[in-house]
Amino acid sequence: MTGTKVPAPPQSKGRPVWTSSEAGRAFSWSRFLMLLALLLMQLLTLLGVLWVSHRSSERALRLQVQTALKQLVRVASDNTSGYLSAASTVVKINQSMLASAQPNGGQLQANLQAVVNAVPQIDGAMVGETSGEFTFVRRDGQDRFIRRITTQPRRQVTDEYLNAAGQLVRREVSQTAYDPSARPWFKQAVSAAGQPVWTAPYIFASSHLPGITVAATIPNSSPPAVLAMDVQLRGLTRFLQGVQFSRSGRAFIADADGHALAASRAWPTSVQDHIPKLSEVGDPALQALLSAGSLSDVLTAPEVVRQFSVGGQRYGAALKSFEVQPGMTWVIGVYAPESDFTGELSRVYRQQLWIILGVMLLSGIIAWPLAFQATRPLSTLHQQATTDALTGLQNRASFLAHLREELTQAPDPNSEMGVVILDLDGFKAINDTFGHALGDSVLGEIGQRLQESVRSGDILSRLGGDEFALIVKGRSREVVKLRVEGILQDLQRRTVQSGGIEHQLGGTAGLAFRQGQSDNSAEELLARADKALLRGKRRGKGRVWVSGEIGSTLLD
Repeated sequence: MTGTKVPAPPQSKGRPVWTSSEAGRAFSWSRFLMLLALLLMQLLTLLGVLWVSHRSSERALRLQVQTALKQLVRVASDNTSGYLSAASTVVKINQSMLASAQPNGGQLQANLQAVVNAVPQIDGAMVGETSGEFTFVRRDGQDRFIRRITTQPRRQVTDEYLNAAGQLVRREVSQTAYDPSARPWFKQAVSAAGQPVWTAPYIFASSHLPGITVAATIPNSSPPAVLAMDVQLRGLTRFLQGVQFSRSGRAFIADADGHALAASRAWPTSVQDHIPKLSEVGDPALQALLSAGSLSDVLTAPEVVRQFSVGGQRYGAALKSFEVQPGMTWVIGVYAPESDFTGELSRVYRQQLWIILGVMLLSGIIAWPLAFQATRPLSTLHQQATTDALTGLQNRASFLAHLREELTQAPDPNSEMGVVILDLDGFKAINDTFGHALGDSVLGEIGQRLQESVRSGDILSRLGGDEFALIVKGRSREVVKLRVEGILQDLQRRTVQSGGIEHQLGGTAGLAFRQGQSDNSAEELLARADKALLRGKRRGKGRVWVSGEIGSTLLD
């Protein structure tokens, strides 16, 4: 033992020194936090840019949706007007022809049949007179139905059914009270003074299908006669079905009273025997559009654009009014979920998110070694601060940190923990005889030998000078003491080679045991082991002295 005790370094008022396991966890956590901070910054930056880009794209797409819907509704409106105008034009042409030719019954029938065959919009053509005479030709798919009502010499109704080749399939003679002059189309045509006029939608008497009729009086006819053309509403539906709308969107035609005249797709609800209102057959999206007053709004404005939500899904709609004839206004509407137009944007957005995740993963792989290198100096500094430079063992501060960590844990009833201070016997003579350089070399060799003697789980450190400290655990105090005695015996049994000289060294140890849960001071436990060493060495070297088993003397 050296002549003077090596003083303990002053304790930091801050956090105690970390143990090696604590330091390892701390540095791993620091590296993780650095990597996490880097990835979070990168993620937030990329997501911010992506969000701004996505929002800008959404706004641009919404404008495009509105533009697309307005364009669709304008196209549908123009084509619908053209669709109806074609029927009006046919009436005007045939009105003039019939006025000049005054055909007989057979010629009139052939003329009407040619109109039905040539004009797809027209499902039926007819001429009625105030006398009750009536000629009617109706398209039934590829077949034809012809009705002739004559009043001279007596009233007779003749129905003929022709196949696609124009051949007579059957003829029926019946009685009916049908009077063309009492029909709405006849009365409206008479009151319109020769101009073609459209009826409101109604159920046709012959086919029992919904439709509209355009009619006009035949000039100079005697008795007065009216030429009329039937346009079934299903013809308007076929027309809308031919227009390219969005995947889930729907276009519809309605009159000013809200009757559902046609739609590009079948309504979820069907109604028979009358022309339904939109509110009767519309889907939830249309119901929401109607509840916003869009139909009445478009009757006072040429065009209305709406955005609304149904069940959390955003929709866009455009409605346009057009005049069928003075005093008769229809509405064409187009509505569709915005996802029909933004679906591609959502797909691109998901792709960008996957790209961001891939970039982050790659960044993490690249950044982890950098974070490891960045914290390596801190790890090195901590190692230097907690390791004895001469022996490579833990220093006093690190030993106390380990001891504090052990004392924070509850005592194990099946294990005893002892704290040992070991002092070399005969080291002062080596220092005084051979110098400090050789003494340091001997200490290095002793440290390595002690490291080989202790078991896994034991904590070994150099306190300073020729003093070493250990934390030893065993099933009982006797087992702990025997293990420490074994370390001393191993030290004494082997000589130390240094500078070509063999040195025989021994050691004396002071051993203090933890007294229970209340013994929580590492410095106090170490002090008791140190006191046991001092007292015991005055009585004899080369053995283990246990604190509390030796009494004090005046020399203490």
